[in-house]
Amino acid sequence: MRIRWQDWLSVLLGAWLATSPHVQGYWLNHPATENAYGVGAVIVVFNLMVAIRLVDAGEEILNALIGFWLICAPYLLGFSGESSAKITAITVGVSVMALAILQMLRLKDR
Repeated sequence: MRIRWQDWLSVLLGAWLATSPHVQGYWLNHPATENAYGVGAVIVVFNLMVAIRLVDAGEEILNALIGFWLICAPYLLGFSGESSAKITAITVGVSVMALAILQMLRLKDR
């Protein structure tokens, strides 16, 4: 069993996303806050399950989809005017998606 640093980094990214409304002060923007709490929790729980190998199939696809959602969410949920919420969602989304793509490329090379 190999420990993949990408899984643990995704857990940290999810934790940051879930705490960002209070840290960055946009908790009054309900769509942004609910998205950050919900998606952040999903990222943390799912990637913890992946990191300890309760799930070991298809995690890259789900992480890529979560990343894509986070990139689109500010525009679809209407919080693109809240710059800190938008930047956090897009940054975490790009990061989670990039880690998923990196894992997919490494699996392809095996």
